[in-house]
Amino acid sequence: MKKILSFVAVIIMALLSGCAKYTDITPKGQNLLNRINDLDLLMNINYSGSAYDYIRQTMLINDNYLLADNVPNVISGVQRMSKILLTYDETGDRASLAATDDIYEGLYGTISKVANIVIIMGDQATGDAQLIKQLKAEAYILRAFLHYRLVNIYAKAYDPATAASDGGIPYVTDINFDRINEKKTVKEVYDNLLSDLDAGISSGALLNTPKNSMRIAKGFAYGVKAQVLLSMRNYSAALDAANEALKYNSTLEDHRPLLAINPIAARSLNRVGVSASDNVLYAYGSSIDPSILTASPEVLTNYETGNIIKDRTETYNYQYGQLFVGLPDSPAWLAINYQGNSAGMTTSDLILMKAECLIRTNKIDEGMIELNKIRVRRIDPANYTTLYATTEAQAMAYLQKTSRVEFIFTIRNFINIKRWNREGKYQQTITRTVNGKTYTLPTDSKLYIFPFPQSATQFNETLTQNY
Repeated sequence: MKKILSFVAVIIMALLSGCAKYTDITPKGQNLLNRINDLDLLMNINYSGSAYDYIRQTMLINDNYLLADNVPNVISGVQRMSKILLTYDETGDRASLAATDDIYEGLYGTISKVANIVIIMGDQATGDAQLIKQLKAEAYILRAFLHYRLVNIYAKAYDPATAASDGGIPYVTDINFDRINEKKTVKEVYDNLLSDLDAGISSGALLNTPKNSMRIAKGFAYGVKAQVLLSMRNYSAALDAANEALKYNSTLEDHRPLLAINPIAARSLNRVGVSASDNVLYAYGSSIDPSILTASPEVLTNYETGNIIKDRTETYNYQYGQLFVGLPDSPAWLAINYQGNSAGMTTSDLILMKAECLIRTNKIDEGMIELNKIRVRRIDPANYTTLYATTEAQAMAYLQKTSRVEFIFTIRNFINIKRWNREGKYQQTITRTVNGKTYTLPTDSKLYIFPFPQSATQFNETLTQNY
């Protein structure tokens, strides 16, 4: 994976001190961002690290615990963010505990210092005109994708009835680092998301196949559009977008070949993240991929009997779970050779979005066919049974359970559960039991809305908390 070259880093450092200063870079009088090849290099982003580390969101919905953080000691200790999330304490002052936030600052940093620079500087750059169009199209899609993540973490899930008044996030479209970008409503954010997606897609400049798994092409663009429209409950349009995305990549990861290995050690579960064939866009957090995590016993109940990873491999280890978090019933995930895609998009996203849209538009049989495409690749053939549903509610129950396992330890579970809860139709009450005491996360809990960090609220007075 290419790294952004050193001269681009110099440009970014200059931009941090004010937009007007970036033309003062040596050699004097030359702006290194007026060459299209330089903008091309700028788009070679490594989507990894703390800005894509959603472990607090996954811990909230009880997928996992923080590694090397003794859970009983945290619960009995002083007030901290981890304690609030573990005990579902809605009275805790989270804003006072959020001095900074790597996700908030990191995603907005990429929006301002990569996407917006390419969009704004593209028309002034010299070089291949078609490449200029392609890079601007990629940047529009990137800007939409990152804002979509931000609004789903720091604001309420989209509700057509209240989106026009629900507080959202700033939608940043400039590179003026002294400007205050006012907080928009959720509806305004989604209007901007669709506008950026349409700008990128309608340009006709996106490639059919990305240059690599961390570059943007048509499949990812339509995949993000499907996510946005699904969140807006526009199932017919989301289905069209998901189908379009699947034209460019429909390869699903298959776990059945693992059954030929005997015994199947955890190290046998291999996935080279950057080259995995099911990637639509590859992104991962430093605490999740690859790593060791400790799962909650509750989330493990979503696995079907015969699941190849859970029941046929040594991936989950209870001995290490006790060691890592102080809980004997919470096994550690030890597949350290498996580089997942916790913060990006895979074909599983596209298939599950398509399945839900079909189910929601009364094409239940077709939706179950899509759902079973994933299940048949996850379950030992000796245990596999095709699932059928006769009602939307039954089909959605199957989908939610499959989705929860398919996206374990990823941001997708958090976003999905949050939007289902806001809709009020397929709500999921989350519980965790620690040392005999059960903690419950209500479906309408304000904990689903994370606080803006003080590093942002002290600079931007419009950033009142959304909960």
